[in-house]
Amino acid sequence: MRKLYVLLGLVTVVCLLAWGRLRQSEEKTTNLPIAVLVGKQSGYLLTPPEFVAQPFIRRIEWSPDGNYAVLFQTVLRTETPTLADAVMRHRVLLWSRRTRRLSVLWESAQVDRDMNPRTDFTVAFFGKSPACLFAVQVVDAEQGERFWTVAYAAFTGRVATLGRFDEAVYFLTPPADPQAYLVTSTPSQTEMVYLTVTPTGELQKPRPIVEKAAGLMLVHLRERPSWFEDGLQLVLPHLVLPEHGELSTEPSTRGSEEERIAYMLWNPRTNEASAIRSREVRFYKSASATALDTRTARHALHYADNPAETAATWLYEGDRAVLVASDSALAEVAPQGDAILYMAHGAAFYREIRHTSADTMRAIQDRAERERYMRQANQIAKAILMYAIDYDEMFPPNFGDESVAQLLMPYLQDINVFEVNGAFAFRYQMDGQWIGNISNLVETVVGYLELPNGRVVIYADGHVKWQPYR
Repeated sequence: MRKLYVLLGLVTVVCLLAWGRLRQSEEKTTNLPIAVLVGKQSGYLLTPPEFVAQPFIRRIEWSPDGNYAVLFQTVLRTETPTLADAVMRHRVLLWSRRTRRLSVLWESAQVDRDMNPRTDFTVAFFGKSPACLFAVQVVDAEQGERFWTVAYAAFTGRVATLGRFDEAVYFLTPPADPQAYLVTSTPSQTEMVYLTVTPTGELQKPRPIVEKAAGLMLVHLRERPSWFEDGLQLVLPHLVLPEHGELSTEPSTRGSEEERIAYMLWNPRTNEASAIRSREVRFYKSASATALDTRTARHALHYADNPAETAATWLYEGDRAVLVASDSALAEVAPQGDAILYMAHGAAFYREIRHTSADTMRAIQDRAERERYMRQANQIAKAILMYAIDYDEMFPPNFGDESVAQLLMPYLQDINVFEVNGAFAFRYQMDGQWIGNISNLVETVVGYLELPNGRVVIYADGHVKWQPYR
């Protein structure tokens, strides 16, 4: 009779463990992926991805306040496998982070010409106004001539074309100036001019840029302009040649090299340029600067003799990084470091980045890791009890930890349940005992998984418990 009671109790325990495991499996399928990054001072948690836009997204630009993003998209539509009827369109999209809505600011006609999102498209945001300027280089279908279409877009929904320009255009948006400036050349390219754009989208008459600044600007406009600490004046560094225009062949000290760099400030409001000493140069610093950035790493793949390559996007702070997407070659972090937009399989996705302290994030990671190993120990406990049922209520004989693991494999789906951080970590403490001879199943230790900071103990009744090292 006692043997019957023990057997019934054992079957009940196994059924409860199996039901609990099924519940965990169901719950696990509903959990969305969450990535964790622990930096030196801060911790970051990335929420599950949200869909933003269909393929193909080829450029992402955040607004300074991180509330909007402008996307450049190329759409290809075809009805036949041969692409004979392929239709290509290029679009400039605006995405609102608050409403999660996407709107079209500009769309090309049906074309068969690709556009380079870096050289044929440019965008700039007003310093404090919810608006942007963008320019797209297009080709006249009849004459084949290239020109730039410049437009103003208010984030409330109004889009206005400001004009057509035959020469290249550049935007200047001083951080502390409510106005923006469009820089271009005259058709004869004899001088550089600029036009003021008001926050409401009004384009004023062109003004020639003062000569001593115009000669230095073109080089720096192709990159991100550097602003003086007041947020109003453009910093223009330039190389000062030695006398007689000859560069010295003698080795130069670092100090003398720095003395060859001179600086000029240009104020677009007054169109005045003035020289400034290098030690007096102070660059504008945004209050929303973040230590987070993205990096793309390419990886080679092989299937049989078929090679391929993929790109992965990582979010990093210093030398710490976390994987954002495994098939992504484009990503941008919001200026405040609290969100990321990235491309995966050509489409755009969004994830929020929650900030906390590094210690708090480490505690979250430790708890998540502990719960994972608790689940592994539960699977081992269930396998041990199922083995006992099949072998007359006898626990496995102890021929070594790894040998016991092999005995339990018919009751498990994955041998990795015995591993911690990729290394075998199961320790078995029984040796063929009969369950009926164990007076206290709840307190009798069968084995444990060994972790760096503790262990997950498996008891004879099938329950598991975390025990930290003291």
